[in-house]
Amino acid sequence: MNLLHLRRQIRAGRVRVEFVVHALTEAFKDGLTMEELRGAVLKGEVIEDYGTQALLLTFTTPDRIPYHVVVEYFSGDRVTTVVTAYIPDTSHWESDWKRRKKLHRKRRS
Repeated sequence: MNLLHLRRQIRAGRVRVEFVVHALTEAFKDGLTMEELRGAVLKGEVIEDYGTQALLLTFTTPDRIPYHVVVEYFSGDRVTTVVTAYIPDTSHWESDWKRRKKLHRKRRS
């Protein structure tokens, strides 16, 4: 995903940010606002790029609580969509919030 291009389009008013119900439900459960989700799209760091979707990391202000947002955008569309948002769990993410923890699987005997 060309996030720099998308951000320019949003700031110029050519692309609007929308939210699926799931994203709002999960965000509100974690105390995140629509403005914070929109801010993540505009300023978050890409930690995983899936082509038409990207996982972004950013932090609340002033508390610096990390949160992830998945944004979806198809080039040429007039809408980009926040698909989900959540505060990452330490059992699944490394302390930098950018890398997933490796799961250790038990070997079969």
